[in-house]
Amino acid sequence: MTNTLHIKNELEQLTRLYAFLDQQAGAYELEELQSMQIKLALEEAVTNVILYAYPDKKDQDIRIDMSYEHKRLTIVITDTGIGFNPLERQEPDLTLSLEERPIGGLGIYLVKQLMTEVSYSRSAGKNILTMTKDIH
Repeated sequence: MTNTLHIKNELEQLTRLYAFLDQQAGAYELEELQSMQIKLALEEAVTNVILYAYPDKKDQDIRIDMSYEHKRLTIVITDTGIGFNPLERQEPDLTLSLEERPIGGLGIYLVKQLMTEVSYSRSAGKNILTMTKDIH
């Protein structure tokens, strides 16, 4: 069964996202560490959509679908903003000092570290970011 949340591209909407995730984590009986990892990855991905997908538009929809089957949690984030594949970004150079490192670029790296799989597609004018996490 898939559960869906629709939010607008406003940072204030993150509180609704947290409540949705907490509800799903309880229903799926996720451990606290897993729940925290998923929350961090989801927050990062959705915040990027809020901040960058609609540069000049407010009141735009973001859809979050969440399902759990066969010990695998799947989260699909869909928006109609500008096309952008975050997985094409170059991996950050973690050997650089903080002063040498460019600002940004760690978020999607973090998402990829926290989740089992992350994929992106663009279809019918929509960005579709799919994140999965194996639950043990």
